[in-house]
This record gives sequence, structure tokens and C-alpha cells, in this order.
Amino acid sequence: MSSIRTSRTRVTLVSLTLLVALVAPAAGQKIKMATLSPDGSPWDTILEKMGSSWEQATDGRVTLTILPGGVAGDEPDIIRKMKIGQYQGGALSVAGLSDIHKDFTVFQIPLFFDDYPELMHVLRELTPALDQQLEAQGYKRLAWGYVGWVYFFTSKEARTVADMQKLKIFTWAGDETLVQWWRRNGFKPVALAATDIMTGLQTGLIEAISVPPLYAMQTQYYKRAPYMADLGLAPLIGAVLLDQRAWKRMRPEDQAAVLAAGREAESRVLEQIPKLDEGAIKLMQTAGLEVVAIRDSPNSQEWIRAAEGFADDMRGDIVPAGIFDKARASRDAYRKQSVSGPSSAP
Repeated sequence: MSSIRTSRTRVTLVSLTLLVALVAPAAGQKIKMATLSPDGSPWDTILEKMGSSWEQATDGRVTLTILPGGVAGDEPDIIRKMKIGQYQGGALSVAGLSDIHKDFTVFQIPLFFDDYPELMHVLRELTPALDQQLEAQGYKRLAWGYVGWVYFFTSKEARTVADMQKLKIFTWAGDETLVQWWRRNGFKPVALAATDIMTGLQTGLIEAISVPPLYAMQTQYYKRAPYMADLGLAPLIGAVLLDQRAWKRMRPEDQAAVLAAGREAESRVLEQIPKLDEGAIKLMQTAGLEVVAIRDSPNSQEWIRAAEGFADDMRGDIVPAGIFDKARASRDAYRKQSVSGPSSAP
């Protein structure tokens, strides 16, 4: 009789446990996301809005805490901390993405893209392959990001390629291949963490950086590098990533909500940042920035020839040949289909 009661008690406890598991809400999942985007910047604001959408759409099961402004370290640090589970997310630039997979270096080729629509066409066509590479490395992409079109900002005026070769140029620490590529082409690269750029400009350790105008304004880099060459070099794209382990712990309906919020954030970035980038140049000019005319000057062809040589040199060395050829084929097809033909570079 005692054994029957014990058996019934066990069955009852198991049933109650299953019932609680079915009706009780899942434990909340807190996502910590690190980024170099300055606190209070447009990118930071968009990420905050994305986090609010997560929390609302998942009834509080998924929340987002953002660590902006490089407080978590440079992008290699962010990637390393994601791998060990210290952070579950990162909003990275193409430099960080290239540390995850070299295919992303295709967006670092100077003067490869004529304009923003051309970039977006190529990016859309390459997205399936790039997402596959990210997932193979353990990441889920929630959104593409865009920091702006990159220009040279220098502490001394530089109008010619030879002028630029005399300056100490910031390059991302950790990519020795790229450092050697700069040197091979006659430049003076100085490898630093992105979090050390301001110190480098203040001390003269570096004299030139390549960043988008909006970012230069947000970080105040332009005050130490008050000359901007008006020839747009390349687009600085980015991506919002989650660690696959965090992604897989979410309920399917929460995954859908998180992904939808990510795509909404992507739309905001791709719509707002290009407009803000243009306005940033005018605002910085009122504060002392000098725009150095190169695009419509006799020196422009020299820069273009140098960039074309750089692109050929980067194929297979800096940029994997396969992704280089896919991007070039997509770009050239877009140009042929364009009614008005390629635009001038930003």
C-alpha cells in the first residue's frame, strides 16, 4: 500500500512539474551587445530602439544592453569576448567582420564602388554567401549596418598621392597583411586599435585616418585632422551580429521578433545615415574643417590610377579572389543596366 502511495505521489509531482513548465514563461534572456559607435550617436540611438522593440515584442523575454563607444574594447576584443560568452552581440564595422571572414575585405577596396545604389546592389547579391560564412563561424546576422563613405582626414594638407605617402596613416591593429600591403605601395601605416585613434592624432603618432564624415564629427577626430580629401574612398559597411548560442536559446517566436526588429533597424540605418553623412561635412566646415579639392582637380586621375592598381594588387592577397570576382561581376552588370551610367564617386 505504501509503495502505491509513493508511486502516485511521484506521478503527481511529475505531472505538476510538466504543467509548470508548460504554463510558466521562459527565463528572460539578456543580450549584451558591444560596439564602437559613440554613445548617443545615430547608430547608438537606432540600436537602442531595436532593443526596445525586442523587449516589447517578446513580452520582456529578450532584452538588450548596449556597451557603446569602445568601452568593451576594439572590434577584435569584442569578437573575442563574444566567443567566450562574455557578450552575446556585436555591432561591427567591415574591419571586424573581416576578422571573422576575409570575404568582407571586398568592401575595403578603394574606389571600387561609384556610389551608394551600386554598393547596395552588390551587397544584396553577396548577402546569401556572406551570411553563410558568418553562420559557419557561429554568428547570426540581424542587420546590415552602414557607417558612411570613407574619406581621408589628415593633420596636414594632402593633395597628391605623394603627399599622402608622406603621412603616417592609421591602420587596424591585428591585420599584418594589410599593413604590409600599405608599405608595399609606398605608404607609412601605423597599426593601432581603433580606441587609440584620438590619442594617436593628439600625439602625432598618426597623421591620417580614413573614416566617414559623420563618424569623424561624432568622435571629434576632425579637430585633430582638419583636412578632408573630397574623394570618397570606399563605403564603410557593418553588421549587427548575435552569437549563435544565444540565438538558438530563443523561442522561435522570439527569434522572429528579434530578426524583424533587426531588419527594421537596418532600414533606418540605410535610410538615415547617408543623409546625415552629407550634412556632417557642412557642419564641420563651419567649425574649421578644410575640404581639399581632389575629385575635380588635375590630381584626380592620379588617385584613380593608383586605386585601380591597388585593387588589382589586393585581389588574392588582401581580398579572396572568389569574392573579388563575384563583386566585380555584380558591379559591372549593374553599371551596364544603369540607364544613366555610373555616377561619380562620392
